[in-house]
Amino acid sequence: MTRGQALIETAITVPVLLVLLLSFLLVMVVAQAYVDLDTATSLAAASAVTARAGNDESHDFALKTYDGTLKRSSYLEPGQLDGCGRYAAGGTVTCTGHATLFLSRTPMAILQPLNSDWQVPIQATATGYSSPYRST
Repeated sequence: MTRGQALIETAITVPVLLVLLLSFLLVMVVAQAYVDLDTATSLAAASAVTARAGNDESHDFALKTYDGTLKRSSYLEPGQLDGCGRYAAGGTVTCTGHATLFLSRTPMAILQPLNSDWQVPIQATATGYSSPYRST
């Protein structure tokens, strides 16, 4: 064994392990963002069917729920909420939520040091069903 061999091996191994660790964390952050968006969209659709039938307030209920659910994260910004139109008695409401995941605001940004605006657009769709026992 030559002098300094362990130092060279460590200098080669540590950066590789750091990149692997950050890559695993990156996958976890992206998966959590998808779960958060799916939850927010599902809650928005469920909220829309709680409005009175034939009233435009169902979209307002859905939008407030959607924005409020996604505001807790600094790296996930809510985008447009499509659908969630007027609820009709006995019907369903389908919502599609869009969000932007800003990976440049996470520690994983060092994986792409030259990209200061590293972002991933994501979307989720959910359907809210009315209770069959609801009168209007």
